[in-house]
Amino acid sequence: MADSPRTHVRPAIRFLRDLGLSFPRLEKPLWRIPHPLVAHMQKTPDEVRAGGAEPIRSLSDRLWWKCKTSGLRAIVTRLTPAELAALGLPESAAWWGGAAGVRRDDSASDFYRQLQAEALRHGRGTGKPSTSHLLPQRVDADRLKAETVAMAVEATRTMVIGLVARSLMDGKSYAAILSEHIITALVRAEDGGEAYLAIAAEGFIQPRMIALILSAVPGLNESDWQAEPGSVSDVKPKEGQIIWSAVISPDIQARILELAETADEDL
Repeated sequence: MADSPRTHVRPAIRFLRDLGLSFPRLEKPLWRIPHPLVAHMQKTPDEVRAGGAEPIRSLSDRLWWKCKTSGLRAIVTRLTPAELAALGLPESAAWWGGAAGVRRDDSASDFYRQLQAEALRHGRGTGKPSTSHLLPQRVDADRLKAETVAMAVEATRTMVIGLVARSLMDGKSYAAILSEHIITALVRAEDGGEAYLAIAAEGFIQPRMIALILSAVPGLNESDWQAEPGSVSDVKPKEGQIIWSAVISPDIQARILELAETADEDL
């Protein structure tokens, strides 16, 4: 199974609980949680490929690798195609951090010794350790799926804001492809006054997508938008294209530019 060019290691629910962490808001992917151990274990896939990762031999039912940083420890594994399929996960979600803890060398309470004892308990009666309980669970799969949807929504909003902001600055129309559809934004503004905003969508777009696109513009509600049956400035309707328009105040214009600048800083 080939790795994705962008391989990320996601912390499973057990990993988060071990560190006293909880799920962040959906727009924040788990692998970007601001924690040194989460950040450090992103190196594990490359270390494994290079032959430099240290396997945990006491957890012999599957391959786990050690992740060490300062006084913290973690274990990382890679799911098989069958395991991914069972959870309905994509190939890009193969790498997971299963558990985390504190280093206590030469002590029965050391993280890796505790995990070995825990795995032996879970494998009792089989004659070998079992770490299946440390693998991602259904809640982890559900979180990833919800996160993917939320990030797609956030990306759509960012794209729309970016198009409107660019047009607001120079009065030209700008377009982008969204799910095989073309979204165009055009702003006609007067210095210091209200501006006329037109957003065109080309192709068949579901009502929910239309609502998402229009709601990306801050300070406007559904009643502020109207469908334009004819052409608006140099945005001319094509077959299968609809244009919506709204008037945006100077305050809304300022907010759009602020959001666009923030999005650029986050990249």
